[in-house]
Amino acid sequence: MCSMHVKNAASMVVIEGTTLYRPVVHPKHARVSTALINNSIVKTGHIRSGFWGPNGVRRSTKRVGYVPFQHYVRKCCPVHCSFSSSSDGNGSMAGNFSENDGDYVNSSVMEAVEVRSGSDGFMIKMRDGRYLRCVHNNPQGGSLPDYAPHPAIVLKMEDGSDLLLPIIVLEMPSVLLMAAVRNVQIKRPTIYQVVREMIEKMGYTVQLVRVTKRVNEAYFAQLHIQVGNENETISFDLRPSDAINIAVRCKVPIQVNRNLAYSDGMRVIEPTTVEVSSSRSDGLLFTELDRPDGQLCLESKEFGLVRNMLIAAVEERYRDAAQWRDKLFQLRSKRKKWT
Repeated sequence: MCSMHVKNAASMVVIEGTTLYRPVVHPKHARVSTALINNSIVKTGHIRSGFWGPNGVRRSTKRVGYVPFQHYVRKCCPVHCSFSSSSDGNGSMAGNFSENDGDYVNSSVMEAVEVRSGSDGFMIKMRDGRYLRCVHNNPQGGSLPDYAPHPAIVLKMEDGSDLLLPIIVLEMPSVLLMAAVRNVQIKRPTIYQVVREMIEKMGYTVQLVRVTKRVNEAYFAQLHIQVGNENETISFDLRPSDAINIAVRCKVPIQVNRNLAYSDGMRVIEPTTVEVSSSRSDGLLFTELDRPDGQLCLESKEFGLVRNMLIAAVEERYRDAAQWRDKLFQLRSKRKKWT
């Protein structure tokens, strides 16, 4: 509590109340709090978007940008960010940058596009059309339930074990990752390119990415960023698909918790080649080469009619849209007669 004296020509009034002093942080040391911690995206302490993951920015064990009141006049104190691991109550420990490097193993991204599990075992489909049949590295892992093909990111451990860690993801992160691995130029910038440029423009450096743990069926990853030339490091919780995409574009190591790799990893038992005459039971025809056979494809023709009709409708060419609609109805009526 303090008193503030207001003086005018007639009298002096004493106003009693609480005065809050605004902490002062030197710009050199406040870059973390102003640029990242107090950013409008993360200022609530927990980021709720899917991109940053469920836990958001790792909480510091010290108050970022805090200055004791007795130093509020002109003194500045350096900002220190330290992030410690914590247990979430289910026996799964979160890793941090101060952990022993021996707890993690380097990995590389394989050119895999999807995984599936069925009567023929666990299969990883590579970009070139090859299939890898795998088994659980952990003998107690049991048999995997059958499920249809899903887009996936597959990490290969580089410690000599050649274990594979498949992570089921959404289709878009998988496609963008393959484009980055093969240096495919995309005309419009992706979200990962934007994030990389934002990090660089703010003077930070991405150091590495770590896949830290699995909770139920969800994997967790951390993105470690260095603040300029200082020794301070900030870590963010991200989805593995986002963290790995950023790591590939920034050309930094991707590490996996060693215990996680050995408990959830898969071993390749044989590369397989799927015959052209494979069944369509899973809704897909697995072939070595996907090329046209010269026959009329009614599905392709129907797709073209639907596409032209929708484009005409969006462009408000309703007469053209009606014509495309009539042609579509005629094609579908013919197909019913043929079947």
